[in-house]
Amino acid sequence: MKKGLALAALSLFAVACAGPGAEDDASRVRITVLTADTLSAEETVFITGSSQQLGGWNGRGIAFTRDAENPLQWSLEFAAADSAFAYKITLGDWAHEAKLAEGLAYRDLGGWAAMDTTLHALAFGPAERLNDGQVSGFLNVVDAPVDPAGIIPSRKMWVWTPYDLKNTELRGPVDLLLMSDGQNCIDPATSTFGVDWAVDEAILALMQEGRIRPTIVVALECATEGGNRRRLEYGPGELGEAFTDYLVHTVLAQALEYPSLSEESRVYFAGSSMGGVLAFRLLTEYPGVFDGALAFSPAVYVETGNGLVVDAIGPWRENGRPTPSGYLYLDNGGIGLEAQLQPGIDLLLKELQQTDYALDDLKWVRDRKADHSEVAWRQRFPEAFAWLAGKGDWAP
Repeated sequence: MKKGLALAALSLFAVACAGPGAEDDASRVRITVLTADTLSAEETVFITGSSQQLGGWNGRGIAFTRDAENPLQWSLEFAAADSAFAYKITLGDWAHEAKLAEGLAYRDLGGWAAMDTTLHALAFGPAERLNDGQVSGFLNVVDAPVDPAGIIPSRKMWVWTPYDLKNTELRGPVDLLLMSDGQNCIDPATSTFGVDWAVDEAILALMQEGRIRPTIVVALECATEGGNRRRLEYGPGELGEAFTDYLVHTVLAQALEYPSLSEESRVYFAGSSMGGVLAFRLLTEYPGVFDGALAFSPAVYVETGNGLVVDAIGPWRENGRPTPSGYLYLDNGGIGLEAQLQPGIDLLLKELQQTDYALDDLKWVRDRKADHSEVAWRQRFPEAFAWLAGKGDWAP
């Protein structure tokens, strides 16, 4: 069982909110599982998940109850100890994980207090990786340039172009999109859950529609050391400053040397969750470097279940609330972890009103039915990038 990027965020940011003995409807979770076949009398359906209440991914958290009249139906109701959690369905161990019709078969699901949902279990068995998507255009995976300061460890970098630039002469300016968490952006085979953002297909479609200029994507892999390394690199702090310095003065500087780019090229950045924090930091800490940024589901302020506070707004405020030097797109969903992130986003929007940042330079989108996942960001990316690329006097 592998826990990936989006799931790690769900576990990290889950906030305990239900007090001892809390049994009110505001926290009660109701889940119904419908199995494709009748299970034997010895078999029982279980929920397991990221919280201690759900067994901490032990494969056997809380048991469902089989319906006396319908043997294919299993029900579970409990008072959630956490307002958001990640979970899966099993028969009590990881050798018998549910292949669900919902989501991406074996992908971890996001749950929340007061959730009421029905799932369809197609089968039970060892989890299989199922990739959703493909690579379009031209992709080259290389080693990222070495950090001259020796602080940021070496990692992979995904370089994508819409055409084979060696054999194609592009007319007009070509733009550059820099992205975090590159493993999840273009290739489903490298993505954490087997589904990528489909940035390649989105850019090709937008180019064909005449909504954006030809765009090169350089997507840097996130930290692979585990623990809090990714959060510390993307967020404010000593390591965060070292990472943005490396990203701007080494990675971006090298990318801008591509022959297809020119002084007319526009430079954008996109990231999600802590990568969304990174997007905001780059616009406010490096004036004049980026023409705009996309911050999907940014974790700008959130209090986690283990007492940790992730705060990118405080350091920005203490630095005098520097105005973002470019167009800024912000969005968020409404399910699970997305609900936990919303108060921080609301605070950021309020804080931005106290600066001289032009409202026309900001776009805020809320998709209340979306969760914290590559699937959701894939769906929102095309219109977000089309808005960003269409701003200013460089509109295609």
